[in-house]
Amino acid sequence: MKSFGKWLKSLVFGDRDINIKYELLRRYDFIHHSNIKIDAMSIIFFLGKWLPYSIAVGVATGVIASLMDLFVVKINTFLSKDIILFFIYPIIVAIITGAAIKRLPETSGPGIGFSILHLLRSNSYLKVKAMIYKLFVSILALSGGFVAGREGPSFYLGIGLGEWIGRIYGFGKKYRNILGLIGGGAFTGALLKAPLGSSIFAMELEKTYDFDYRPFMPMIVASITSYLTFSFFRGNHAFIQLSDKPVWDMSSIPFIVIMGLVIAGVIYIYTLFFHFSVKVSLLIPSGRRPVIGTLLGIPLMFGLYWIMQSTEILSAPANMHVLTTMAEIQFPVSVDVGVILMTILLTSLTLGFGIPGGLILPVLIIGTSVGNIFGHIFPDQLLMFTLAGMGSALSAAAKTPLAAIVMITEMSHDDVVIPMTAAVITSYIASFGYSLYLGQENVFKGNLRDFSSKQHTSPKDKDDS
Repeated sequence: MKSFGKWLKSLVFGDRDINIKYELLRRYDFIHHSNIKIDAMSIIFFLGKWLPYSIAVGVATGVIASLMDLFVVKINTFLSKDIILFFIYPIIVAIITGAAIKRLPETSGPGIGFSILHLLRSNSYLKVKAMIYKLFVSILALSGGFVAGREGPSFYLGIGLGEWIGRIYGFGKKYRNILGLIGGGAFTGALLKAPLGSSIFAMELEKTYDFDYRPFMPMIVASITSYLTFSFFRGNHAFIQLSDKPVWDMSSIPFIVIMGLVIAGVIYIYTLFFHFSVKVSLLIPSGRRPVIGTLLGIPLMFGLYWIMQSTEILSAPANMHVLTTMAEIQFPVSVDVGVILMTILLTSLTLGFGIPGGLILPVLIIGTSVGNIFGHIFPDQLLMFTLAGMGSALSAAAKTPLAAIVMITEMSHDDVVIPMTAAVITSYIASFGYSLYLGQENVFKGNLRDFSSKQHTSPKDKDDS
């Protein structure tokens, strides 16, 4: 038996004279006293503080999001009884918004750009008064007439709720940006019915290209709690309700890539025009900006109504039915182009001039329209092109490629991950250097010298090598 043991030892260790028992004990002792062990204190801290906080944020954002959605839908239902109201109501909203902006300028516009800068640069909490103003004017703006997304106001309000609830729970200011991010993701997850996508969206937005996983787990808990709370009060239906399943094959992938490039170009034009409109609006006194922009936008609202032959696109913030319509019905190319141009112009003149509302909905409409155009090439794959177009446009505009894929999948309850990924990656890469949201930076920025094989090295670099 001893000879077999020696033979086995020599087979494993060769000629090395090793005391196996001693070496095993020494290595176990090293691991036992290292950091490779369960961190009980971190678990207790998460379960005792972060988990209750996340649930509290989820319930609070879910309840407020439910009330917000209820008022938006009720007002929109009232407006739908008379088409004339769709062109009078926005002017009234613009006047009220102008008065609110005069008192608190931070309540104007989409909200996400301001929110990102607040998270990155501010050391203070959002004002409760500003949150109340933002909630009120956002409900009015999202109820009809304006093509405005829900995520702008929801992200802003969620950040404020996350910060203040965190303060109540005793979190210090060093956690303020994480707390705000959790609230923003949770509120947006409820209103868009996409808890996972909205959580990823919030983290990609703040860091742009430098993904930070620290708030991920509490944000997922908060977002799912918020989504369940919202669904309890408002129902659990998909925003993009499709009557058929999307199909695709490998022959369409090259066209998906081309579509991604086209969408990146269209979003670039949108970004230029939107930010130009914002700068031009600064020439007008703050209280008058929403009114002037809305008056200029009224003909475009009528144009969208005329070209679509319905109020669906003017009611999009309330129900998003227009996305379903454009995803399933093949429109003439002239209609798709008209929707793209008028959406760019209208949102630049309204949201760019201070009307509260997000940019995701306009971006999704643009992406769907481009997808509808490419659907003429593969009529049987229209659904795939329109869904991939939505994800591609969101990725190019917000620099949130992963969130775009997950969010569209959650909102439609359908899976076109492979072709959507092709479109998303293409538009994402082709759109480096610009963003619809302020505060985002491109960490991939470089120059042609980076590709040179003859790079200059300092004496220190040579020594190090």
